Amino acid sequence: MASINPTQDYDAIHTLTFSSASGTCWISLFRGSSSDYTGTVYYRAGTSGAWTSLSVSGNSTTFNVTSTTMQVAHDWNKSGDNYMTPSFYGQSTNLVGISITQKAVLSGTVGAYFMYYYAFGCSSLTSLDVPDTSGITSVGGSSFMRFYAQGCSSLTSLSVPYTSELTSVVGNFFMGTYASGCSNLTSLSVPDTSGITTVGTYFMNYYARDCSSLTSLILPAVGWFATHDIDWSVPSGRLGYLKGYANNVTDRDNWRALATSTSPNTLYINYIRSADDVILPQTPVVGEKYALPPFRRA
Repeated sequence: MASINPTQDYDAIHTLTFSSASGTCWISLFRGSSSDYTGTVYYRAGTSGAWTSLSVSGNSTTFNVTSTTMQVAHDWNKSGDNYMTPSFYGQSTNLVGISITQKAVLSGTVGAYFMYYYAFGCSSLTSLDVPDTSGITSVGGSSFMRFYAQGCSSLTSLSVPYTSELTSVVGNFFMGTYASGCSNLTSLSVPDTSGITTVGTYFMNYYARDCSSLTSLILPAVGWFATHDIDWSVPSGRLGYLKGYANNVTDRDNWRALATSTSPNTLYINYIRSADDVILPQTPVVGEKYALPPFRRA
C-alpha cells in the first residue's frame, strides 16, 4: 500500500523504476470520465531535486526517461468527488516497478474513474503499489480502479486497496478487470467488502480473468459475497490448484460455505470447490490491515 508523507510537495508521487535510462514514458490523465483529461503533472529524475512541469493532454504525451528511477507528481485537482489520476498505459518493456506516496490518506467519497487504466498493459512490471484508500466510505461513480493492473503479465502477486470502510458503491464496474490478463500472477488479494450494503452492476466483472497461474486467493471477511454470487472469472484450469487463505477460523468457515454448489457460492463458481481448499496460513504476517499468508506482496 502507498506510504503517507504529509510534508511532500504534491498530493501524490509515483516513483517509477525502469530497466534502462532510455526512451520515453507515456502518460495520460483521467478525472471523472473515460475521456482523457487535460492537466499538469511534474516529473524529475531520481527522488530529489527540482520538478519539471508537464502539460498532459490527450493520449500522446510522453516524457524522456533519463534515469532508472523517476518520479511523477500531481495534486488531486478535484472536481466534486472526482480526482485527477494518471495512467501509464502500455509501458510494455522498460517500466518494471511503481510505488506510490501520498500527502494524506484518501477519505470520504471518491468519484468516478479513480486510478482508471493506471498500469494497464505494463507487461514488464514486477512490483505494483496500490493507493491508500483506508479512509474512503463510498465510491460515487463508475469504474473505481477498473483495468488497474490488466495485462501486467510479469506480476506474481497483487494486493488491493483498503476498502473495509466502504459502505456504498455507486456506478458500474467497481474494480472490474482489476487483474485480468495477469498470467503469471500466483497470489491475488480480494477486496474487503464487509461494510458494503449496495453495489452497482458488473461489480467485479472479470476481476481475475486469464490469471492462469493463480494458486492463492487472499480472503478477508466474506462481506458482500456471503449473500451474493460473484463471478471473478478465475480460469477453469485453476480447479484443484487454487487455494483460499482466510485470516481466522470464522472467516475460513464462512468462505468454506461458499465453496459448495449451493447458492450463494462465490468460491465454487471461481473454481474453489472443496472446503478443504479454504485454509489458514501457517504464519500470518503481523501488522497489516488484515494478515496475509507468507507470499511476496506487490
